[in-house]
Amino acid sequence: MQNLKKLIMKINLLITLLFFLFATNLCGQTKDTIQVKQITYEPNSDKKEIVRVSEQQIKAKPFYDQGYSFVDNHEFDKAIESYKKAIQIDSTGNCGTGTDGVAFGELGYAYTRLGDFQNAITYLDKAIQLNKFAPDPYQTKSVLLMQQGKNDLALPVLDSLIQYVPTYAMGYVQRGFLYNSTGKYELALQDLKKYLELIKKQNQEQNSAALAEDVKKQISEIEAKIKN
Repeated sequence: MQNLKKLIMKINLLITLLFFLFATNLCGQTKDTIQVKQITYEPNSDKKEIVRVSEQQIKAKPFYDQGYSFVDNHEFDKAIESYKKAIQIDSTGNCGTGTDGVAFGELGYAYTRLGDFQNAITYLDKAIQLNKFAPDPYQTKSVLLMQQGKNDLALPVLDSLIQYVPTYAMGYVQRGFLYNSTGKYELALQDLKKYLELIKKQNQEQNSAALAEDVKKQISEIEAKIKN
């Protein structure tokens, strides 16, 4: 489980990216605009659970942890090497994290940051195949597609994210921004309001204050468009 400091940092990075994508209609951007690390809301993070770890996962975890450190230092080539070593040992991609497929998702993210979109999609899809209930690979894949202006392909990814993880607030705000950029204002309003509802319910309003304010601004602008 990631500590609060890292979680807040990733939220701030995601805020910047989502606002940038929305302001530029989600198209025509270069690979350098992808600056976001995946985040996960954990409203029940204080709940203690017993997690059984296999021998393979124990052996794979040091390589996974090493890869994660390389990503934090923006050494993505080295991160890819470490993640590949981890999944060679543990083909579930759990690697001692407690979440199947997570190493494949992180590997896909590292390829995304290097601009290797083909490999990125391959590993993100593998992560989703291994664990349909982990939100991060969906989110990274949708951002990647949106960054390339492929909104028609990003939408079903976000639909699946919301279907399998309906309590994941960022799925709604991301889809809401996409709907807004394509003129589907009523749908955008529904999703953006759902985001505000969820962060309030999950006690995430303080951590998400900057994005929440921007979402409220977008809601006001959309409502004005609808009236006119």
